[in-house]
Amino acid sequence: MGGDERSYRYDESYEEVVRLSDGQRLHLRLIRPEDKALLLAAFEQLSPDSRYARFMAPKTKLTEQELRYLTEVDGVDHFALGAIRRHLVSKDEGVGSARFVRLQDRPDTAEPAVTVVDSYQRKGLGSILLQRLVEAAWERDVRWFATELLAENTASRRMIESLSPEVKFRPSGDGAVIAMLPLPEPDQTPTAPGFLVGTPIYRMLSQIAQAAISVRPRATRPPKPPD
Repeated sequence: MGGDERSYRYDESYEEVVRLSDGQRLHLRLIRPEDKALLLAAFEQLSPDSRYARFMAPKTKLTEQELRYLTEVDGVDHFALGAIRRHLVSKDEGVGSARFVRLQDRPDTAEPAVTVVDSYQRKGLGSILLQRLVEAAWERDVRWFATELLAENTASRRMIESLSPEVKFRPSGDGAVIAMLPLPEPDQTPTAPGFLVGTPIYRMLSQIAQAAISVRPRATRPPKPPD
């Protein structure tokens, strides 16, 4: 679906200024190939716990392949949005990102990932990024967000089951199962930042960020090369 030529609100021209709960102003825009240094600097601002929650493994650095994968995206099947703090006398600072990667075998479903550097957590940025991510997903005909679990991880499965009666599970192979939750339609919800707080999607991503749900974070890792 990478050849989609429809016009979107969330495209290369999109830019928005948002205000956090502490009054700070941030700029939102799509992530670009030239953002590798910005993304790398943001990664270095993540604590070991935040890195582990995002990658589900100890992580001390990003490889060149990972940086290319995270910044050189098509905007349709792999969508990525960045939050930037602009400074008058120093370089711009990347402080958060949100992305989804569409499942190849199910085009209405994508895996999401939202990351906020530690110094900007608990200020409402994650909620703002998730709201924009859901809106961009709807534009691109994504109706479900999914996360991959190990089949034997019954605790994570039960926790996701408790989030919504609408959750669906399907096998993924390689000893894994995919849990899918429906996306709330943006037109049916308030447009103010934070409208997703308390929804199953928000709670699922919050539990993943706290490592309460163990997942295989495909949205932040490059696919394996063919054998």
